[in-house]
Amino acid sequence: MIQKHIQRHIRKTSINASRKTGSGFVLIEMLMVVGLIGLMAAMAALSFGAMWGNLRFKRQAEELVNVFQMAYNAAAQSNRRYAVVLDFEEQKFVLRQFKSLDLETMDPDEAIIQTGYFSEAITIDYVVYDDLEDTRDFENASEARFLAGHSGWQYGGKVILRDEDGMPWTIVIHRFAKPVELFKGEVDIDPPMDAKDVPF
Repeated sequence: MIQKHIQRHIRKTSINASRKTGSGFVLIEMLMVVGLIGLMAAMAALSFGAMWGNLRFKRQAEELVNVFQMAYNAAAQSNRRYAVVLDFEEQKFVLRQFKSLDLETMDPDEAIIQTGYFSEAITIDYVVYDDLEDTRDFENASEARFLAGHSGWQYGGKVILRDEDGMPWTIVIHRFAKPVELFKGEVDIDPPMDAKDVPF
């Protein structure tokens, strides 16, 4: 009888001990799961932030490419002339119609078609024209202009943009026929050929 009582007591004690140990393991497992979920959420937030910044950059860079292409197409299909003006100080672009192919004088009252301001996701760094004139060579260069007439761009060139990480991207504006293109990194441009070197 005493032996049965002792066995029952031992059984109850071991059951209670296993319950306590089991509940301890459940708590530790829950804490580990919550920690893993928090870690995954933090990684997803960082990844989403980087992806969102990249998407904003690409959207605005593509918008600028489209503005260049729109100016070229509109000038080619009409007798009007268009300018894309890049403002380094205000980080904006202006698409406007103008009358004279003179880079130095442009009436500020001529028709502005579109103005776009860039966010912190994109920065206009500098411009190199296809005659190798570089805006970095001019101390007070505040803007760059690309002028499109019926027969094409007065000057081709490249526009160097920077994303939020400071990585360079290049918009290439070809003088004739080829569409405006966006490339990752800094891309070299070919200078225009002399008339004597053109094979036709």
